Amino acid sequence: MYYMYMKFSFRNFLLKLLPYLLSIAGGIILYTGAIDNAPNDNVRDLVINVSASLLSIPLVFLLYDYTNSRIANTMKRNLINSMDDKLNILMLNIIGLLRESMGVRSKLTTENLNRMLIWRSPEISRRLKLTPRILVSLHEYHNELDSLLYRDSQNSVLTTEQNRILSSMARDMTHLINENKFRRNQHLSAKHVESIMGRILDWLDSSSVAAMNLAQHLTDSGAGVETKK
Repeated sequence: MYYMYMKFSFRNFLLKLLPYLLSIAGGIILYTGAIDNAPNDNVRDLVINVSASLLSIPLVFLLYDYTNSRIANTMKRNLINSMDDKLNILMLNIIGLLRESMGVRSKLTTENLNRMLIWRSPEISRRLKLTPRILVSLHEYHNELDSLLYRDSQNSVLTTEQNRILSSMARDMTHLINENKFRRNQHLSAKHVESIMGRILDWLDSSSVAAMNLAQHLTDSGAGVETKK
């Protein structure tokens, strides 16, 4: 999956920093004026205290904002890494289920996967056998994908493109489930499977990081992954 990095424009940074800079500048001006132009010691001490506040308060808030920013960035990275791992495992499970439903028994490698993902509906229809067990697993993976998309709606760790691809895949899985629940048209089921495989290709093409992460999972698990009869 892709890693997201927070981007701040220089203009926004300056706008955020401007109140602090004005407060610090005001404190310096007041302090300088109090030293040179105060009519008496009481006024000078009062102005110095005010200028000290104008200098110290922005520094405290800057430190607070910096600490919060570091904590938020760390939490964001943890959320991204967690979402990455869950999506990679889910993608691998969906790929394994599609292979099983089409009787693919070759070793699960990136090369073999790419060949399978470009099959069209006539070839898929000839191979496709959606058993009750496969449909149950499909429903479970669909629910898991829905849960991850809902979690992302709360935390916004996916890019717009990633969210679009995964939402489209969830919709295709819904169509496939409903097709086999109500009509069981083999040709339409094959069309939905073709669309799901297209979403997987889109996912791999949308980011080199996602492709590399999933490829690593394939490398780690491929030697032991065979479709069972």
